[in-house]
Amino acid sequence: MNSGNNRLTGRRDMGFYALNKLASAGAILLLLTILSWLWPSGASRPESILGVSIPLEHWVYGYGLIASLAADAILALLPSLSRMKQAAFSVAAGVMFFALFTEGDTDNIWIRGGAGALLLLMYFWGKQIFTSQSLTTPLFALVIPLLCWTII
Repeated sequence: MNSGNNRLTGRRDMGFYALNKLASAGAILLLLTILSWLWPSGASRPESILGVSIPLEHWVYGYGLIASLAADAILALLPSLSRMKQAAFSVAAGVMFFALFTEGDTDNIWIRGGAGALLLLMYFWGKQIFTSQSLTTPLFALVIPLLCWTII
């Protein structure tokens, strides 16, 4: 009789986790959209600095979200770690994922790794910022990405 209640709690927790990841991605997409607006017109584009030509939403939702989910899955298998160690693991996962799994020029591998580390660190911070009780979580998960996509 109690197992049905546990199943609903597990589903709700998974839903909040997914909403948290989407809210983190929305916040990152908003930040990158604002940075792309502020980017000087005479300077080389971020794609040329990174050595790959990938749209922002692919970086955030394609590479970043998958890397964040993989890092969280590995962290869930490990014994309980401090927040600092979890953040360090997320940074290491970001460097490895973005440096090794993106195509492009190998000269910029460390720049892509640094961008991946910052991206996964933002996903890690989003885990603490966006809570299930906050109304900003669905706003950043659903509304902000739609606004950014209409602007980009």
